[in-house]
Amino acid sequence: MVGTLPVGSEGGGLGPLFSRRHPEPVLLGRETKHDHLVQEFDRMAEIYQVYVQPFSGPIFEEGLEAMTPYLQPDSRVMDAGCGPGRELQRVARLLPMGEVVGVDLAPGMVITAHESARAHGLDNCAFFQADVGDLSKAFRGRFDLVYSCLAHHHYPDPEAATASVLGCLRPGGVYCVIDPGPAWFNAMSAPLSRLADPGWVGFHTPDEFCELFLGTGFTRAAWLELLPGFGLAVGQAPT
Repeated sequence: MVGTLPVGSEGGGLGPLFSRRHPEPVLLGRETKHDHLVQEFDRMAEIYQVYVQPFSGPIFEEGLEAMTPYLQPDSRVMDAGCGPGRELQRVARLLPMGEVVGVDLAPGMVITAHESARAHGLDNCAFFQADVGDLSKAFRGRFDLVYSCLAHHHYPDPEAATASVLGCLRPGGVYCVIDPGPAWFNAMSAPLSRLADPGWVGFHTPDEFCELFLGTGFTRAAWLELLPGFGLAVGQAPT
């Protein structure tokens, strides 16, 4: 482990809000400066999960176990870069009195995630098209926990995205990032990712994650190894 882990909250979660106000997916209806980074994801929205699940599934399971101490049955959670929403559904089932809000810049992913959640009988979810680096003011201070799974290395401005997430957390809220980390793995996989991973921008090492979080305003930051090459970067908002 690198850094200092967040401490758990003694109070309850914030409960459902957005899933009650927005039963249908909310799309931007306008172009953004980063749309070109998600064009491939948008085209693949309906079949994307088939390709990535064998790889991403085991990684997320390890990450979810590490995040569980920061979740309560009534937590309000954001999935930043939710894709087609499989991981979001796993979290939503742990929050019978809470909710998960899925955010993705690719409108096809937002629609696919919404339809899949409803098809699986989940109504404690809401879905928004948004750039993680420019999240809605309506989200400010509204979440107990924000997480992303294998999405952080697609953020064109990691500092802006981290600051944007921090603004969405309640005092003492937690941000969890599941992503590659060790320098040896990053150096080995970066050339392939640059060629084969649409929208890939770059990886962070454990120390770089902690520096990013603390430099953005988080008061605690740590990195935990999950599987060889992958880990959980976690930060806690000021109380």
